[in-house]
Amino acid sequence: MIEPTNLPTSHTGKASGISLVWIIPLVAFIVGGWLVYKSINEKGPLITVEFKAAEGLEAGKTRVKYKEVEVGKVKRVQLNDDLSKVIVSLEMGRFMEDHLNENTRFWIVSPRISNSGVSGLSTLISGIHIAMDPDSGEQSPEHFIGLDQAPEIDSSTQGMRFTLHAETLGSLDTGAPVYYRKLEVGEVIQYELNENGQSVDVEIFINEPYDKLVRTNSRFWNTSGFNVNLSADGITAHLESLTSLISGGIAFDTPLGLEIGELAKENDTFSLHASLAVIDEQPYEIKKYYVLNFDTSLRGLSKGAPVEFSGIKVGEVLDISLIMDAESLQVKTPVLIGLHTDRIDTQGKVAEGTNVTEELVSHGLRAQLKSGNLLTGQLYVELEFVKDAPKQAIVYRDGSYAEFPTVPAAFDKITRNITDLLDKAGQIPLLEMTDDLRQTIKGLKQIVASNQSKQSMQDLARILGDVKSITQQLDKSMSPMTTKIGNSLVQLEKTLSTVDNAIGEDSALYYDLVQLIDEMSSAAKSFEILTDFLERHPNALLLGKPDN
Repeated sequence: MIEPTNLPTSHTGKASGISLVWIIPLVAFIVGGWLVYKSINEKGPLITVEFKAAEGLEAGKTRVKYKEVEVGKVKRVQLNDDLSKVIVSLEMGRFMEDHLNENTRFWIVSPRISNSGVSGLSTLISGIHIAMDPDSGEQSPEHFIGLDQAPEIDSSTQGMRFTLHAETLGSLDTGAPVYYRKLEVGEVIQYELNENGQSVDVEIFINEPYDKLVRTNSRFWNTSGFNVNLSADGITAHLESLTSLISGGIAFDTPLGLEIGELAKENDTFSLHASLAVIDEQPYEIKKYYVLNFDTSLRGLSKGAPVEFSGIKVGEVLDISLIMDAESLQVKTPVLIGLHTDRIDTQGKVAEGTNVTEELVSHGLRAQLKSGNLLTGQLYVELEFVKDAPKQAIVYRDGSYAEFPTVPAAFDKITRNITDLLDKAGQIPLLEMTDDLRQTIKGLKQIVASNQSKQSMQDLARILGDVKSITQQLDKSMSPMTTKIGNSLVQLEKTLSTVDNAIGEDSALYYDLVQLIDEMSSAAKSFEILTDFLERHPNALLLGKPDN
């Protein structure tokens, strides 16, 4: 076999650089590393929030928002160990790390209807999400307690919070407005029962700059619903706003006075009064208790009825009892009242140890029931000085309240006077008096209508005629004086004739006299009927004649 000659010789050597094949994996590694670094660098803190329920929350889908901007998302939803709560894991953005502290709040946003309005309607389109309200703080916890509902005030709103103490909540609710001169300046944030269980603490927020209107002597009152006042000027109604009619409301003002209160500070406490009318009644602290025993019906008197002195309220009725004595079987209705003894200011010096109330009682001060409203029949207690009142004093009993002297009510006096009048009227012999009057009138009628009376008048006329004849005869022989006498007799005859015509049977006077006698006779009969009716129905003087 012949081998070829002069063949070229191959020479091998080492590669001098990186192969292009490795460029793509290298670029991929660099990009991946950058992405990992970026992901780690931008990854925010992982926190957990505890909710009572997780309705509508989904891992990987539900977002965390602040002012409608996404700041995180839900990573996991699970129950706690005792299955009573829901633990939601949230992955927050790195830029939110500095805003997570002990004051940060989380809540679930969903459609909600309350007295203050409708909220969360946007979630019907975008879906349920978790909202947060960042606030300043020092600690950076990893576990938070979620709110049951959205807070009324977020941390960015400027203003001040105050606490009001009220006996009852009434119709107030969270979100209820706070008014100043009917201008809405704040709202109710929350409320809770006081630790002692005797009152309710209502927390309110007053927006800036209206928070500067709150001073240490400011007054707060409940404006829920509307107030109706019946007075001598008529009926007046007051309504703060339609919103307060539905969800309740609070109003406040600062009274004008010689002393100007200082500006209130954050979280200062005030009293929440039931109404403005309650505030206008000047409060008095000193109160003494007395028992009143009335010998009459207490219908119309109720707890809370005022005790007045000269038209000014000085106390109120605290209790009305019904007590029976087991031995005597007598039933009493003691009324417990509380008097603000410091309501009465004294001028001049009072001797040390002097009891002003006892002094007033010794000078005739008594308690009396009076009608406060004729339409409703409501009663109240009036303290007044009784003229010529019997000497009495406050009776102090061991283990019981002091007894304040009383007098019968004015309407009781009227009833008793009417009863006495009827009793006296029943003792009058009305029937005998009527018979006597009837007999007298009958006799007078017989005298006027008798023939004897008529004959007497005729005889008198004949006598006058004879006298006239005699005077005519004497006139011829006597002096002119007899002429004058004759003229006088003529005039007398004319007068008597006129009298006869006036009272004769055909005269108007005779007819009127007979009519008068008949009417008096009828009146006597009517009076007899009236007296007989009053004897059978003495109460008709008070109540009137019954229909039947």
